[in-house]
Amino acid sequence: MTGILPQTPDETQRNTTDYVDFPSLFLSGPASSGKTSASLLRLQNILENPQESTLILVPQRSLAEPFHQFLRELGIAEGDQVSIQTMSSLVRRMISLFWPIIASHQVFEHPYEEPRFLTLETSQYYMAKIVDPMIDQGRFNNITLPLNRLYSQIIDNLNKSALVGFPHTEIGQRLSSAFIGEAARQNVFSDVQNAVDQFRGYCLQNNLVDYSLQVELFCNILWSNQTFQKYITNQYDHLIYDNSEEDPPYVHNIIAQWLPSLKSTLIIHDDQAGYRSFLGADPISSLTLEKLCQQSLVTTRNYVSSEPIQELRDCLRDLKNCQPTQGLIDKTIGFPEKRLCFFPELLEEVTHEIEVIRALPGGDQKKIAILTPYISDSLRFSLSHSLETIGVQVSIQKPSSSLTQDPVIKTLIILSKFAHPTWEIRVSYLDAAVALTNAIEGLDLNRAHLLLGDFDQHNPYLTALPEGVPSERIPSDLIERYTGLRDWLLSSDPAEPLHSFLSRLFGEVLSQAGFRFEGNTQSGTSTAVLMESFRKFSISLDRSLQENQNLASQAFIKAIDSGLISALYLSEWEVQPNNSVLIAPVMSYLMRNEPVDYQFWLNIGSQGWYERLEQPLTHPIVLSRNWQTGKQWTADDELAYNQANLQRTISGLLLRCREKVFAFTSDYNEAGVEERGQLLTVFQNLFRKALRSKNGR
Repeated sequence: MTGILPQTPDETQRNTTDYVDFPSLFLSGPASSGKTSASLLRLQNILENPQESTLILVPQRSLAEPFHQFLRELGIAEGDQVSIQTMSSLVRRMISLFWPIIASHQVFEHPYEEPRFLTLETSQYYMAKIVDPMIDQGRFNNITLPLNRLYSQIIDNLNKSALVGFPHTEIGQRLSSAFIGEAARQNVFSDVQNAVDQFRGYCLQNNLVDYSLQVELFCNILWSNQTFQKYITNQYDHLIYDNSEEDPPYVHNIIAQWLPSLKSTLIIHDDQAGYRSFLGADPISSLTLEKLCQQSLVTTRNYVSSEPIQELRDCLRDLKNCQPTQGLIDKTIGFPEKRLCFFPELLEEVTHEIEVIRALPGGDQKKIAILTPYISDSLRFSLSHSLETIGVQVSIQKPSSSLTQDPVIKTLIILSKFAHPTWEIRVSYLDAAVALTNAIEGLDLNRAHLLLGDFDQHNPYLTALPEGVPSERIPSDLIERYTGLRDWLLSSDPAEPLHSFLSRLFGEVLSQAGFRFEGNTQSGTSTAVLMESFRKFSISLDRSLQENQNLASQAFIKAIDSGLISALYLSEWEVQPNNSVLIAPVMSYLMRNEPVDYQFWLNIGSQGWYERLEQPLTHPIVLSRNWQTGKQWTADDELAYNQANLQRTISGLLLRCREKVFAFTSDYNEAGVEERGQLLTVFQNLFRKALRSKNGR
């Protein structure tokens, strides 16, 4: 038995293991109740028959880590008997493999040319070609959004139509009919519909397959094809589908039709989840699969949280009828010893508490997560710096952020600009100086400015790195490193593909002695992310641009500068090392599904703990299958959504906490604003009830 399997399975886990007596099983229950462990036991039994293959299906790649670890411990390579996929990866692979079938339906203007698959980044690149001229014409004039957010929200609408299963031509009407507000704002939904229609037409004309088209082609053409059905039926004998509640309805539809042809099926559903609802996750749709399975089992035991944490969770789920004691609060909730007025004081207190935990016997092996609704650059820098000063390694998870928010990637991009003067992309003195300090070991910002020469306030930009200026204030070894870097950049070939250039820049210069990337694995990871992003970007470009690598590289860098949202790379979701502290947005942490010993909840007065992000061009609930078309979204609907979201968030966090929660807030938040959100009210009510209980009232 491998190290990640339960030593003494309970009755539900033992029944789940038996795929002969329970060939079609729906397993539900709260998080951390042993459902995934039970699926591993089932997989172990299936693997005893080497002639049969198993598909492991998860909503996102990070949730597949327990299965990857299990196979590694067994010494089984993925693909031998087990294939671990998301439905998105399976759909894309099948579309590519069976493209001739899709081509025969004449959907595209050039059906017999190869398709070019789009990522989130490249979809925004092409959406900009549609939206930018519309903005120049005065469209979207009632909306104030960064361009990359505007592009992404329109793309999100198109994705929702495919995931839910309604025509993309209805998007504007659905959003408009649910909107309550100024009549002038209604025009923006017709602008959205216009952009969506133009984008879809552009894709069909140029063989571009974005995410929404992948789903539609798979569901409407490929899935019903007899040749494909014969192939997919022979491909897999068994299915284990984990976290089905985090997938959209089209996946559940596919699974429902697939079930009869499989020898065994295990579908795992987390209660009170669906954290990916903004991406189309539909727990209600997931529950419909239970009726199609021959048996269903429910897990109740929690294998992670301590008994006091479980008692706290039960109390917060029904605070009205709960009678918390002061002893329960002392065991489960940590608060600052003093009132915190300003946000920097809060960060100091967090650092102090973590230092206290690390000083306990075995404390350096405790897993800690610092959670907040949003992670700003200043929060990330300040908190990581203060923790590193006490010797604590930090792991930061911030998906859907611009690539340039990674200092390593920003450094690589700036150096790439200097290596390609024909791009004529100017760089500010400050950005150039920061890039040099990030690249050259021992160089500080003041000396970097000296190397760059005189600072012209009227034209504070560089088009090329100047020759190093010898100075008694700059050590000769720093001048030598700067000169070596500059000469290497000037000698590079502008026709070289960007990913090849980045690989050489990292390997031949920045990872060598005297430069900061030496021995830094995170720098290597960030470099690989940028290279992968460019490769995916370049594949989607027109053939004329693909053949001119200099123009392709220039287009990519300009797109990054415009603030394209980064695609989610698996390296950002790797399992947290035992000796590091994870800093993550609360929803990202919940989707990570990794328990920790201690959780720090920051800014508990923030409304971000339960409110939706402001999305004037889209609405995940209105565009879901569960919303009545034509019904207006009212303030009461928003309130009900927020309350349910808060309950789900609190419950999910406590199910993933072993020992204690630290709830911190300051009178004024990071922006200097007072916050009095619902989560803060929940804790205040909890304290009042405990105090009354203590006083016998």
